Amino acid sequence: MAPDPEQSAQPHWHTVDAAPRTPPSGAPSTPVPAILMAIGGIMLAVALGFLLSARWGSLTIAATLAVAGLWRATSPSGPAGLAIRTRGFDVFLCWTAAAAVGFLALTAPGV
Repeated sequence: MAPDPEQSAQPHWHTVDAAPRTPPSGAPSTPVPAILMAIGGIMLAVALGFLLSARWGSLTIAATLAVAGLWRATSPSGPAGLAIRTRGFDVFLCWTAAAAVGFLALTAPGV
């Protein structure tokens, strides 16, 4: 008995119809609020950097990182877009970067 030519022409994965994708009810929120906060902080930092000084722009970046770390530390599930690694590591990374940028903004000469 010869195989049906139409059936053997299609790859194996075409024989299964995919179920419609519906997000689970406990899915994390969309990353829109976290992304808007980050973009808003960066835009404010750029504006302050041009209008006032680089020091103010750098301090705004440091504040944005500190707020992101605080948001990640206090949110029960972690805002999507900020929750990438473990909670402790994300908070440590944000706050360490905020402290480093803030320190450099305050101590760099001629900024």
